[in-house]
Amino acid sequence: MSVQLDIVCENTVGRPIAAYAEHGFACLLQTPAGRWLFDTGSGNTLLANLKALDLDYQSLDGVILSHGHYDHCGGLLSLLRATGPRRIYAHPEIFSERFWHGQHEQRNIGVPFSRDELEAAGADFVFVKDFTTLAPGIYLSGEIARGVALETGDPHLVRRSETDDSWVTDPFADDVALAIETAKGLVILLGCAHAGLINTVEWFRQNLDNRRIHAIVGGTHLGPASDEQFSTTVDYLARLDFDRLGVSHCTGQIRSAQLYAKFPNKVFFANVGTIVKA
Repeated sequence: MSVQLDIVCENTVGRPIAAYAEHGFACLLQTPAGRWLFDTGSGNTLLANLKALDLDYQSLDGVILSHGHYDHCGGLLSLLRATGPRRIYAHPEIFSERFWHGQHEQRNIGVPFSRDELEAAGADFVFVKDFTTLAPGIYLSGEIARGVALETGDPHLVRRSETDDSWVTDPFADDVALAIETAKGLVILLGCAHAGLINTVEWFRQNLDNRRIHAIVGGTHLGPASDEQFSTTVDYLARLDFDRLGVSHCTGQIRSAQLYAKFPNKVFFANVGTIVKA
């Protein structure tokens, strides 16, 4: 299957085009089996960047939401108002309340719209909890098994405890990713990889007969990762038979540079305007 990924929203713009950067992520996936928008950014740049990149958003087969954070779901309402009704694929916990909790600050960082508001604008939600074939050769991860002890998530990203008023690290059961079959191997598309890059890749390999990985593209959430987790991830990638790694969004500038230094012939920066073909 031939695949094209167009990075629409990201923290940086990678080439001289009339597009904008924002903290967030969105990627247009185009295949013979259909066209989907994977995430929608924070909401300030999506429609403008789709137009700047000359990408048709009226013929989308649907939208896939990687998890319930504003910087991945913030553009959904404006998109629906521009396109009319669309099918939206997400985990059933996508609307869970969640926060960023620091030493001196607490912010609500969940989906900035209610389900009712989105459905009134035309959202047709399909909630997916299990590994699912979205279309021939296109797979939605569902809940990702967490087998790597170090990939525990960012302690600043929290939810309220179900038993008291304390804060607990967000387990991100709703973190999902996408895998697409190509002649060169699987292309894995990440939103933030809150489940962990290793866990995510291994989950697809487990469910897809250990198929070869051609490319991994998107946010890896290695920016806030510990040195130990980062080192373990680098060691894993060094053993993995893959061709390309497009680092984006929450990978962070320092970790992105370190990954490029380690894998200079494989790593590239997946920012606004980047096109990946396989």
